[in-house]
Amino acid sequence: MADKYTKKSVESPPEPAPADAWKSVQVEKEHQPAKQKSMVTYAQLESQKANQEAQKSACDDRIAEIEAEMAKVKAAVEA
Repeated sequence: MADKYTKKSVESPPEPAPADAWKSVQVEKEHQPAKQKSMVTYAQLESQKANQEAQKSACDDRIAEIEAEMAKVKAAVEA
């Protein structure tokens, strides 16, 4: 299930500069799974840490995902 973004109405939102006002509008993000549990060991975490340190250059992909999510939030606010 894809994440769902819904603009929420607020009685008296803070009013920053008019051009940036949309950035302060709250949006509810509904995502799955609601609750998730997993079992881990120290050795698994140690291995994950080593893998992440070796892949620091892959952060560009995450930045692109964040920018895409920002676009979705902006679209929900402007709708």
